[in-house]
Amino acid sequence: MFPIELNAGGAAGAGEPLGSITREGNRLEVWFPTELPEATVDGSQAVYELADGVRLVVSVAPDGTGFAPVVELADPAAAARFRNLVDAQRGVDAPGAAGDLVFRTGLSEGLELTAGDVEGAVSVVDAAGDPQFVSAPPIMWDSAGGDLDLPDTVTEVSAGDRSVSPQMGDVIAAMPTRVDGSNLVVSPDAGMLSSPDTVWPVYVDPAFSGHGPAEWVAVRTGGYTGTLYKWNTSGGEGTGYCTDVDTCNTVFRQRLSWEFTGWDTIRNLDRDNVVQAGFTVNGIHSASCTATTTDLVMTNSLTTATTWSTIGDWSAYISSRTEAHNATCLNRGYRTWDATEALRRYAERDSPNVTMGLKPRDDSTMTSWKRFGFDAEISVEYNRPPDKPTGMKVDSPAAVCATGAADRPFINDNTPTLSAVMSDPDPGDTIQPVFAVVETGTSNVPWQSATLTGVTDNQRKAVTVGTALADDTYSWHVTATDGKLWSGWGAWCEFTLDTVRPGKPKITAEDDPSTGIKAVYTSGAERGGIGMLGKFNFGPNTITDVVKFEWTITGPPASGGSDAGTVTVGMGTSGTISFTPVAAGAATLTVKSVDRAGNKSDPVSHTIDVAAPQEDAVWMLDGSTANTGPVDAGSLTVTGMTAPTWVPGPHQLFGSRDGDKALKFDGVDDAAVSGGPVVDMKNSFVVSAFVQLDPAMVTNNKYGAVLGQDGVNMSGFRLRYNPTNSVCLDAAGAEMSGCWEFLVTGSSSSYARSKVPVKPGEWVHLVGEYDAGTSPAVRLRVCGIGTPDAPGDGEPVTVEGPRVVLPADAGGAFTLGRALHSRVAGDWFQGVIDNVRVFSGEVVDDAKVRRLCQGAEASDFGTGEAGLNALDPTVKDQ
Repeated sequence: MFPIELNAGGAAGAGEPLGSITREGNRLEVWFPTELPEATVDGSQAVYELADGVRLVVSVAPDGTGFAPVVELADPAAAARFRNLVDAQRGVDAPGAAGDLVFRTGLSEGLELTAGDVEGAVSVVDAAGDPQFVSAPPIMWDSAGGDLDLPDTVTEVSAGDRSVSPQMGDVIAAMPTRVDGSNLVVSPDAGMLSSPDTVWPVYVDPAFSGHGPAEWVAVRTGGYTGTLYKWNTSGGEGTGYCTDVDTCNTVFRQRLSWEFTGWDTIRNLDRDNVVQAGFTVNGIHSASCTATTTDLVMTNSLTTATTWSTIGDWSAYISSRTEAHNATCLNRGYRTWDATEALRRYAERDSPNVTMGLKPRDDSTMTSWKRFGFDAEISVEYNRPPDKPTGMKVDSPAAVCATGAADRPFINDNTPTLSAVMSDPDPGDTIQPVFAVVETGTSNVPWQSATLTGVTDNQRKAVTVGTALADDTYSWHVTATDGKLWSGWGAWCEFTLDTVRPGKPKITAEDDPSTGIKAVYTSGAERGGIGMLGKFNFGPNTITDVVKFEWTITGPPASGGSDAGTVTVGMGTSGTISFTPVAAGAATLTVKSVDRAGNKSDPVSHTIDVAAPQEDAVWMLDGSTANTGPVDAGSLTVTGMTAPTWVPGPHQLFGSRDGDKALKFDGVDDAAVSGGPVVDMKNSFVVSAFVQLDPAMVTNNKYGAVLGQDGVNMSGFRLRYNPTNSVCLDAAGAEMSGCWEFLVTGSSSSYARSKVPVKPGEWVHLVGEYDAGTSPAVRLRVCGIGTPDAPGDGEPVTVEGPRVVLPADAGGAFTLGRALHSRVAGDWFQGVIDNVRVFSGEVVDDAKVRRLCQGAEASDFGTGEAGLNALDPTVKDQ
């Protein structure tokens, strides 16, 4: 049933179409050739009185799929009036000749009006050429059959409505029809209208309907000829041989056929997908209570022009029922024939429709005569097989689905978990998969699952292989069933099983300075220190399928707190990690090789001992030359002065600690020396002091050594003032009047000269640093402390000098205020020195130098080792 609208007529319907049909979004509108007066509605009919003796009756089809406008002409004069009315209202550009009926149409976008397959028929087709609306070949008929005043005994033929269709005995004439653009041009039969034998009234009938999912006809031969298209006869229509004139009024044969279209789902099935089907129709009447057999057969496709001779030979048997359905028998009602074979053939041959008819097994007798309603139905139970499983993967250990030696994954679990996604075109089906594993390249199936418990559409199903597989390459695939039909096997996946663990990796501490390495953390030796970059190389150790290394460090972690990680490498190649300790002490690097299957080697370990320097010697110089550091360096012996000259130190002057003193040197022969060496020149070391340079040193252009340690001929290192303008250059390359210098002497001398201008009379904090790593270097940091009236920023400014090969083995006294050159004491310092510190083992972090510059002392951070380590370069600055 489709939405149908009819014109109300009169002013309300002016300019509107006579009627319209809407089907699945497509719309057909049809205009009548004349204006329409106000309509009178009578049941399913709208009646328009066009002129005296001219009546338009529009009937809606019983199945609600179309409408038929029939013009009733009472007599020849009425026919002339109708012709004049049509011609008078014909447009100037209207097609057709005088007397032609031009039905203008309006079509949805994409639709086209075309001539049908049968002469006179017209179709409205979509872009694919499929009919959406149809018009049966127009006919006109007279009333020659007279009034069908049938006797009460006639029950098998009902008196019809001549305004809907011709009746028995009426003269029928076809009306030539053609399509002109969007117009349907119908030419009434002039001979019938002018013949003296015509019995009036005459009826002119073009009909329009949607091409619905079902059509039905009753085809006749004998006393009643012609075809009843989409009949809706009261009491149904009969099938069989009607021979009893008392009930049939004449002798004739009739058969019924129904056509069902729009069954794309069924048409696209395979034959075996149709489980069962039924054809159901209302059994209204049978000639008697004697049970007779009625066969369900397949017929030819139906059209508006189907006749007894074109419908087929009724031999394509499908099924039958043997019964009667007479009111007297009390067994009337809907009956269902088994239509399974018909629907299977329909699916098998992929035809656009399925058409079935009812005929008596024996149509030579009235006994088999039965009447049925028009509203037949087909019910189909079908079942499509599940789709082939998709989305295959190995869940555990995780691996993708791939095939071929270059792409297939390697796994190390001999009972892996496999999974796939199940789907089924029929909603609600439960899908039960079966997994199978095959040795690649063979027919050997080492494991296949049972039919597993089901899942619903688009769900993943996983199963663990139930047999321990041997190391080999395997292919696997999945099929599924809905309990009746199987999907067939899906795509193949492959994996190679490898459960052999790789050998231990080889760990090598790297020593290539070009990579920025500052320490080589060889196993079992104290090396490097806080903040000193080191690297380790992990080698596969002849194992060709290693793809990564897993490592952990227990003990001092690497910079950033990372103490574990993974290094991914090209198969069979080496990998490296960087190691920058943030704490001193013993640590262990543990590494495992991991092959492409995920197998892990036994661990191999590499011991690390991060050097842990602390303040070995501390001379506070607060009125005493005693050493407060943990190394037994002893007190300093003051020379060149009768008694030490103590002056206020920077902590006293800057108000950070009362009682702070400093030792003053005269620049002539004053010095303070230890009883033996303090610095081990073979290892890294740091020395620092607060210093105030007397302006006289600049004026007198004299060298002045703040700190040093005597060697045989000269000091192994000197932290001093250098007055040479030509070598003391600022950051822009301009000469300065002297500079601070840290000098390390060996087979050659290396130095670091500060580019910060020297300011006599102001306090500075000097830090000299020798880095004995794989890339030896000397560094000097200068912090401007300033004066109490004009304090400096206390920021260390660092300069690094040329690399050195090996310092001199200077094993003599640690000195303040002088140095040794050619075995002669010199470089006498004039000024004040305070808070001398010596660190052994490693370099000092900038942050700690900054703390020293800003007045931090060991005692500020606790007593004993905790206080000493607070300024130790191995302790992270907070």
